[in-house]
Amino acid sequence: MEYKLEMLPGKIRNRIRIINDINEVTRHEPDSFYIVLETYGIKYLGEVEVPEDKRIVLVIGAEDYGVPRDALSALPRYVVAKLPVSVEGMSYNVVASLVMALYELRRKGIE
Repeated sequence: MEYKLEMLPGKIRNRIRIINDINEVTRHEPDSFYIVLETYGIKYLGEVEVPEDKRIVLVIGAEDYGVPRDALSALPRYVVAKLPVSVEGMSYNVVASLVMALYELRRKGIE
């Protein structure tokens, strides 16, 4: 079965934007708090303190090269977080990472 964004419920689908340029992200969400999900993150996503008064933007890079460190300078307020893995230096594919990150943010009460 092929999955498409249109298959998601409207409440969820209307809140998702897929953007290919990190500078474009800041144009759409200039006052948001950015969580960059990367293997070089210092904190686990569950440890990130999320400001209550800001919208959250989850930034996930391409599966092969992720989010380059030099691209982070385009973000005004961000934290680089990671997901726990059983083998140091390993990572999940991008879809699995996204699902786990959304679950963790939802668990923390962030919608």
